[in-house]
Amino acid sequence: MTSSSTSSAHFPRISNHGVPTRCLCGEGITTFGSSTAENRYRRFYICQIAKDRKTENHLFKWIDEALIDEIRMVDAKHERVAQEITKFEERVMEKVKSEIVRVEAEMSEKLKEKVNLEIARVAQDMKQNDGGYCCCGSNRRNMDFSYCLSKFQ
Repeated sequence: MTSSSTSSAHFPRISNHGVPTRCLCGEGITTFGSSTAENRYRRFYICQIAKDRKTENHLFKWIDEALIDEIRMVDAKHERVAQEITKFEERVMEKVKSEIVRVEAEMSEKLKEKVNLEIARVAQDMKQNDGGYCCCGSNRRNMDFSYCLSKFQ
């Protein structure tokens, strides 16, 4: 077995993206400021063990780069969540539209039934009224009300 596979078997897999919380070895991290001329005072994350064991492979990451990684990860997650919300809104709107169409059709059908029942009731009342007036205002006895009823349908 190679040393890289041995080390990965011993240490948990820890992401090096964004702001780190632990080293690749599982140890906690700390921050320091660089004292080199090239990166004077630039802050970095480093494994607590790495300060003493410079030849081993431990975490080192510039804080500014870690923060930029973190911002990019948050932006990507924000975009995914925004897309999921948009898809959810579209599904909800489709269901609402479908329900509106269903309720409108149901209400229209019920209204037609009630109107037809009322027309039939009025027609029956008019037939029973011997000397009454027709709904159109004429004074006709025993008439066929289909002409008058056709105006309401």
